[in-house]
Amino acid sequence: MFNNLFNPENSFWEFMTNMTNVLFVGLIWLICCIPIITIGASTTALYDYTLKMADNREGYVLKSFFRSFKDNFIKSTLLWILMLLGAGFLVVDGYICLRMGTPFGKFLFFAIAAIGIMYIIICIYIFPVLAFFQVNIKEGVKNACIMGVGSLPITVLIIIILAMGGLIIYTAPYLIFALGSFAAYVSSFCFLSVFRKFVNIVEADGK
Repeated sequence: MFNNLFNPENSFWEFMTNMTNVLFVGLIWLICCIPIITIGASTTALYDYTLKMADNREGYVLKSFFRSFKDNFIKSTLLWILMLLGAGFLVVDGYICLRMGTPFGKFLFFAIAAIGIMYIIICIYIFPVLAFFQVNIKEGVKNACIMGVGSLPITVLIIIILAMGGLIIYTAPYLIFALGSFAAYVSSFCFLSVFRKFVNIVEADGK
């Protein structure tokens, strides 16, 4: 019994190792997000590691994180900037439409809201997609849209997971590094199931 307790390969120690790695990668992610402009690259690197953890392929935290950070820096940073601009555009347009106070203005607002929902889905998927598939920006956005809409029940679950993490972080900001990485880790299991399904469909169509 005691030999099994101190066996580093038993379930308890594997769980503790995983949780330690999640906390560590979360701390690195938060530090790399400090410049703000690097949030995209840092989040891609975070998902690169948590997706590997979900698939039992993780390696050394620092080496894996910074390799992905470096490899995806340009496209992730560009996407992050475009995401901010897109969000600003939708918010401003939505506000203007509401201020119009006309039926047409309301119609435009709901149209923008529908676009906004699709935009949120793409934003949720895009960094995990970049981390997993190593695609360019155009293909990444396309795949994020297809997989997000094509796996809507799982997408809703991912949104709930991330929203719960965000809500807790809002009430306890000092836990951002732990909850941010933990939410990414839990959601990575969902992303992985979607990605595998997508890969299987592509492979089946290619035969």
